[in-house]
Amino acid sequence: MSAVATVVRALLAGLAVWLLIQALLFALVRSAPGGPAAALAGDFATRETQAAVVRSFALDQPAPVQFASFVARMAQGDWGFSYHFRRPVATLIAERLPATLLLMLPALALALAAGRALGLWAAAHPSGGAIVAVAAAAAYALPVFWVGQLLMLGFALELRWFPVSGASDPRAGASGLGAALDVLHHAVLPVLTLALQQTAFFVTVAYAKAKVEIEQGYVRAARARGIAERAILWGHVSRNVAPQLATAVLNRLGMLFTGAVLVETLYAWPGLGRLLSAAILNRDHPVLLGAFALVVALVIASSVLADIVQARLDPRIGAR
Repeated sequence: MSAVATVVRALLAGLAVWLLIQALLFALVRSAPGGPAAALAGDFATRETQAAVVRSFALDQPAPVQFASFVARMAQGDWGFSYHFRRPVATLIAERLPATLLLMLPALALALAAGRALGLWAAAHPSGGAIVAVAAAAAYALPVFWVGQLLMLGFALELRWFPVSGASDPRAGASGLGAALDVLHHAVLPVLTLALQQTAFFVTVAYAKAKVEIEQGYVRAARARGIAERAILWGHVSRNVAPQLATAVLNRLGMLFTGAVLVETLYAWPGLGRLLSAAILNRDHPVLLGAFALVVALVIASSVLADIVQARLDPRIGAR
């Protein structure tokens, strides 16, 4: 099968999965107590007022018709209008997404660098490697919300090295470079919180793959030629661990989004997580559906991309 056909098949499968998941989410959101009519008209509105709201927003149509209309509007760039914020959903998401990426991307880079280094070191040092592997497994099991609270108590409330919450200090009145540094200062603890669990995962992946690679013939041949162990580990072995880590990174994007929602709620960070929390509390269905649609699409796209990358990096997979 050609590379183009493989990509097309993967994209079509991803689109089918997105539609299925979105249909389930649509049904769950619509069946939640309260409903959009109560959110728009108020919990104490009369039945006549709620009925008028239902008719004006076409909420009296059958669920399949509403879902088809929702998908068609999204395809045209219309993601709906927020009941609570009174603004287009696409605008709200576009405003909040950069703040979420400001946490996700540094956390991912930090976790990948630390996880790769610790995993390779653990594989090359059997005496300390088992300790690192056990510590990584324990760290991976820790809830993100709990880790965030510990970091907040230690570094924000006790040592006062970092702010407790928010993305900036409105009292500072900084601008330009000062404002950027203020945002980065506020982002340190959320990034560390988000990176810890991902680091543990990458340590496990790098450790397992490196242990296998160290036993391969090319490593023994390199040792026979007198190449230093450090050069073998960080040169030969590291290059062969890289494809496994690359696919692991793409497959972890969904977990990063999930963690970002919790971290943003804990640290009052103005990203997609806070937007979702506000939408849930205010029964803002258009925001919920739009945000879920974006997150599900990104998770599926990253999974499809991971399969494509793995097939390109490993000819045995691409030939299947």
